This record gives sequence, C-alpha cells and structure tokens, in this order.
Amino acid sequence: MTAFAIMLAAAALAFGLARLIRISPIPLLLLSGAGLRWLMDSMGHELPHELIYEMTEIGLAMLVFTAGVELSPRRLRKRARPVLIVGTVQFLALGVAGISTAILLGYDPLTAVYLGCALSASSTLVVVRHLQQRRQMFEPFGRLVLGVLLLQDVFIILLLVALSNSPDGWLAMIAGLARAFGLGALAIACHRWFVPWVCRNLNLDEESLMLGAMAMLFAFSGLAYVLNLPFLVGAFLAGYALSAFPMNGLVRGMLGSISGFFLAIFFISIGFALTMPGWQMLQHCLIFIVVLVLVTVVLVTIVSEIVGYSTRASIESGILLSQTSEFSLLLAVIGVKNGQITPELFSLIALITVTTMTLTPFFSRDNVAWGLMNLHPRYRRGEVQGDALSGHAILLGFGRAGPSTLAALKDDGIQAVVIDDDAAVIRRLIAQGVTCIQGDGSNPRVLAQAYAREARVVLCSMRRTNDVSKALDYLRGTDVKVMVRTFEPFESDSVRAEGGIPVETSPAAAETLLGWIDVNLEVS
Repeated sequence: MTAFAIMLAAAALAFGLARLIRISPIPLLLLSGAGLRWLMDSMGHELPHELIYEMTEIGLAMLVFTAGVELSPRRLRKRARPVLIVGTVQFLALGVAGISTAILLGYDPLTAVYLGCALSASSTLVVVRHLQQRRQMFEPFGRLVLGVLLLQDVFIILLLVALSNSPDGWLAMIAGLARAFGLGALAIACHRWFVPWVCRNLNLDEESLMLGAMAMLFAFSGLAYVLNLPFLVGAFLAGYALSAFPMNGLVRGMLGSISGFFLAIFFISIGFALTMPGWQMLQHCLIFIVVLVLVTVVLVTIVSEIVGYSTRASIESGILLSQTSEFSLLLAVIGVKNGQITPELFSLIALITVTTMTLTPFFSRDNVAWGLMNLHPRYRRGEVQGDALSGHAILLGFGRAGPSTLAALKDDGIQAVVIDDDAAVIRRLIAQGVTCIQGDGSNPRVLAQAYAREARVVLCSMRRTNDVSKALDYLRGTDVKVMVRTFEPFESDSVRAEGGIPVETSPAAAETLLGWIDVNLEVS
C-alpha cells in the first residue's frame, strides 16, 4: 500500500507540472516513473516488481477498454471500402517497413517481427482525444481515422493472440485465434442486441450504468482468461460491446476521470520498468520514429486520395495515425513474458510509443498540415491566367454545396472562380473545365489573382473562423457581397460585425444560397 501511495504522489506531481507548463502529461508521467525508480534504487529500497507488472496490466486494461467504447462501427457507415483499403495498406506496409528496418539494424527475425508489429498500429487513446478536443469526430477524415483505428485494433489483437501462443506451436496459435473469434462474436452480439435492449427497457441511473460497464469489463476479461487469451483482448471487446449508441455516450462521460487515473498509473509503471537507454538505443528509437512518420504520412495521404478523400483530409489522417499504440506496449509485455524479447527491447518499444504519442499533438497542428500541402504536386493548368474579371462570383472553398452552387451560377450566366487549397479538388475542377485557383482563400495575393474586389459576390465556406476574417478584411470597403457559411451563433455575429452575410447551419446553406442567387444575381 505504501508503494502504491508513492506512485500516486508521483503521478499527482507529474499532472500538476504538465498543467502548469501546458504540455501532455504522458512524458512527465514516464519521467516520474523513471525518477521514482532511480530514487528508490539510490535509497536502497525496491518496489515489488509484481506490483509494477500488475499496475501496468490494470492501467492498460482500462485504457484499452475506454478505447473500445469510442470505436462504434455505426460511425463508419458508407466508408467501409476506404477504411478497409487505407487501414490494411497502412498496417501491412508499416509492418514490412518496421521488420525491414529492424533487420537492417541487426536484429534477429523474431525480434524484427515484434518491432514491425509494434509499429503497425496507431494509438486509439491519443487520436480519439485529439479529435474530441478539436470537434472533428464526425468530419469525413475523422470517421476515416476512427475506422482505420478499429480495423488496426482487430489486426493487432489477432497478432497478440498468435504471438502469445507461438511458443506452443502452430496448432496452439490456430486454436487461440479460433477462441478469439468466438469471444469477438459474443461481443458483436452484445453490441447489436443486448446493449440496445438494456438502453430501451431499463431505466438505469448513473451508478447502475457504471456498475454495468465495469461488470461488462470483468465479464469479458474473465472469459478471456478462461479461454487462455490475453485478458486485455477481453477488455477491448468489452469496450466494443458498449460502443453502441446511446450507451457509448452515457458511459463515456463516466469513464473520463477513471481513465485519467489509470492513465497515470500505467505510464508511471512503464517509466519505472524502463531500463536506462544507451546511445545505440536512442539512435534506433529515432530511426524507427522517422520510418513510422514518413511511411504513415506519405502512404496514408496517397491511398486516401486514391479512394476519394481530399488532400487536406488525407494529410490530416496521415498525421493523426503516425504514432504507435497502447497495444504496442501490450505486445512488448507479452514478448517479455514469453521470453521472446529482452527488457531492453521492451524499453525501445516503450520509448517509441511514448515519444510518438507525445509528438502527435504538435504534428497535427494546422500549420504543419499547411506546410505539407505546399509540398503536394499542384495542378495549375486551367487556373486563372490573368485575364481581368469583373461581376463574377468567387467560391472560397469547394464544399458539399459547391457543385449545386456552380450549376446555379451557370444557369444565371454568371462566371464563377473557385479558390481551394486542395490539390485533389483542383484537379477534379480542371477536368470539368471550371475556372479555379489552388491556394489559400484568406491570402490577399490569391484574392487579388481572382479579382475579388471586382467580383459581384464571394461565397465563403472555409471552416476556420480566422481565415474568414482575413477574407472579409480584404474585401472591406467594397461593394462585394460576401456570404459566409456559419454553424454557431457566435460565428454569425462575428460575420455580421465584419460586414459579411452569414448563412446559418449547413443544412440550410445550399437552399438559402440558391434562393439569394435567384433574387439578387439576375443577369441584365
């Protein structure tokens, strides 16, 4: 109990410092665990290794359970094909890249397989939190990323089962996979029928919901133990069983504080279990991180564009998926337990995982995505060549209402120019013979290239409020009508204050816009 209290005190200090300096608590929790071990060793005391191992497993179980709750397949409707293609290609390519890199660095084949598998999966914990904080869970690229995470988790679970049974031979591996499929079928049945029935017929209060969620976790973990499967497989499947709407929304809020507590316990324990990295380990860690980020961002961007996503969405998906998973640590734990990898290799995988988890919020900023978009091949043939324009319409951003808007403008005999930063969108527009410019609609030089001050109307569907403000400021003092798509009341108020015409809510945007064009943009 004293050792556990010490771990909690270290976690509290790490969280407090992280809040003070406004960074992710994960690296500080890891450093706190490593510092705690150094302090205990220097004082001649030792925390029980059984306690550290148990805290690692318990913390990881709760994190995996929470991740499973977020991955409802209903969010993936009509996206099964791109999810399957992107997820499978990324998982296999990263695995091959990781194994090849490990072999080139001198690791034996079995160790290389563990490293390749560890690189293959992305962190559900980090990605879901990022999407929630930025309110992007229901954007097209957010749904794609969630689908890829769910598919990757299924793949890595099957690998976990196979590797945990590998010391006993092929028959044991096949039998283990069969048991895993059976437990997965039970989770699907609970997800589709049992949990919705509970929501419809039982009026449960918050305490009963929490107890029910924990009972589901213990039940599936117990079944995994009985079936000789890693109990974390049961934890993930329990979370998946509860991911059906509306149960996932009810459970998610109650799990927030609990998952934060176990997050602290988990990373403190990981930090305590790490061995001191040598120069060679740090070099190898950096190499694997570079391979992971480069392969993921480039590959996911290319494949996502091929299956129909825009350049911006494809790049953001690649950035968000460029880290290793909490399942990677579970894989390393199983490898050490089976005697197939060394504690030093566990430390290497843990360093890669924690480092990439920590870097993801910094990589996923808008300016990084913009910078990568500037490196994307551009499609300039068909853009505005410099002929003076006047009395035309300009579309800043080509969203869902873009095709119908262009058709309406064409019917009224009004020339339209589309400004969009997405290379894939520009490529499609050029193929359709649409006058367009690839660039940032908030950039005064781009607006000048489109003769925005001489336009009759500017239709703005850019999603970032700051970009809209820059465009409105450039057009202030002109007779140009600027219509701006808005979603929140405060956005509408801001647009009105800056001289724009807000079109409130996306469902009404197309109808309002077309009606306004019919009345106000008649060609004389």
